[in-house]
Amino acid sequence: MKFAVVALVCMVVGANGALTTFGSPFGSPFGSPFRGTPVRPRPVPVVPEPVRVVPRVADARNAAILKSGNEINPDGSYSYFYETENGIAAQEQGVPRNFGGNPPVVPDVAQGSFSWTSPEGQVVSITYVADENGYQPQGSAIPTPPPVPAQIARALEYIARNAH
Repeated sequence: MKFAVVALVCMVVGANGALTTFGSPFGSPFGSPFRGTPVRPRPVPVVPEPVRVVPRVADARNAAILKSGNEINPDGSYSYFYETENGIAAQEQGVPRNFGGNPPVVPDVAQGSFSWTSPEGQVVSITYVADENGYQPQGSAIPTPPPVPAQIARALEYIARNAH
């Protein structure tokens, strides 16, 4: 929690331009070789990596974040990713898709994945797409219906053939 507060304060101070000379709000007693406005770093696009999970045993209540990043673009597209030390990882990208209309309908279409380590030590991974057709997850942890028994299949075929 302390780290988050310190990081937030640093971002606010940096965004307000308070650090102008050698990282000090008070300037340098020797003068600065860099006069004028401070050089701000250019934003670097966040490119999410594929989710890689290394099974680890850790207390979930105290799991540290190993990697994280996010980006929100002016056009409405976004991406984020994170990975924790207890084996939880997720990533997602989304872009607006214009369906027209009056008023225009512009929902975000998202795709991504998330994974975790089960209590049995198996890595469980889910990938998904969320678009105009709804949320469509895929993965080995999602239950699938059993096959239709042969007797039921024959009965359905008989009904379909003899229906008037």
